[in-house]
Amino acid sequence: MSYRDQPRPLVLKNWHILWMMRLFPPLLFNRIRLLSLSRDLMHCRVRIAHSVLNRNLQGSVFGGTLFSAFDPFLPVLMWQIFARKGLKLEAWLKKAEIDYLKPSSTKMNIDFRLTDLDIEEAEHSLAQKGKFEKWLPAEAVDQNGIVCVQARLLVYLRTYKGHSAHF
Repeated sequence: MSYRDQPRPLVLKNWHILWMMRLFPPLLFNRIRLLSLSRDLMHCRVRIAHSVLNRNLQGSVFGGTLFSAFDPFLPVLMWQIFARKGLKLEAWLKKAEIDYLKPSSTKMNIDFRLTDLDIEEAEHSLAQKGKFEKWLPAEAVDQNGIVCVQARLLVYLRTYKGHSAHF
């Protein structure tokens, strides 16, 4: 298959990503909002509001809401970073290890960060094997600066069928 026959990746503008993630029903109804997204897609900040829609019987944020907040963001960031490099990928969160350290009855923020090394490792693995897996950390911090949730997220990427990774 020649380069011209390969499927083109879907490249989204940052404001498209912001609004798609803000209006995605599982996030919207859990009161999870993408607040900011860096131009290079290496960082985003997510806020989990404390609301009657996501409060459990003890008055803290429901664990399922917290899990939902960790799920889509790193795979979406990596998917779009590589789409901008011309590579069509399938990306998802393969596993998550979440430690609920303290109940929270305030808003919480999660900062998702990727490094240049993360992207370089992904490029190398995608070029060699056609897939990439890496555990990445994230934390949910309440308004008082207390870490309430720690997570390890296994991001999985693979080249789209019929597309090869050449950087």
